[in-house]
Amino acid sequence: MNRNVLILLSLLFFAGLLQAQPDYTIKGKVYTSIKAAMMQPDSVTRLKLRRKGLKEVPPEVMQFKNLKELDLTSNKISRIPADIGKLNQLEILRLGRNQIQVIGKEIGTLTNLKYLDLGKNQIQALPFEIGNLSNLEFLQIWGNEITLLPENIQKLSKLKYLDMRAILLTESEREDVLEQLPQTEVLISPGCNCGK
Repeated sequence: MNRNVLILLSLLFFAGLLQAQPDYTIKGKVYTSIKAAMMQPDSVTRLKLRRKGLKEVPPEVMQFKNLKELDLTSNKISRIPADIGKLNQLEILRLGRNQIQVIGKEIGTLTNLKYLDLGKNQIQALPFEIGNLSNLEFLQIWGNEITLLPENIQKLSKLKYLDMRAILLTESEREDVLEQLPQTEVLISPGCNCGK
């Protein structure tokens, strides 16, 4: 295959990723620095700390008890702290494009979550507690190493959309995912003969 065809296929793939992403927004002032947010911690509902070079979730974030949207996209975060459960008002959590390898069971305490973006990390499995996210509508796990979903993901009755593209799945793994979530729009890459 010549170079131009490869470039075109890559562009089409990434355009598809961008085009198909649903969005969920919350109204309110957006804070883009911890310092500014700390001046009025009780009024902070939206915090966007994209591309800040963060290696961890800043501990100060846990003080924003009314936080509804937390965006930590495109940092260098490798783990989600156990006290993430303190943010029980969260509706949107964006952790895409980091270096997260493990999602702890604490994620299951965020029962107000509607939108969870874990795309483009190094995650190999979702915890069983993901099934506790009873209000979850959008789940993005594309570009990870997840090949099996926990059984109780079927409890997510409000889940409208699951993005699992750019994950190498065998045909049977692919069929299992689609079978688990018959009422959900699942974006999934074609099955492969990956030698698993």
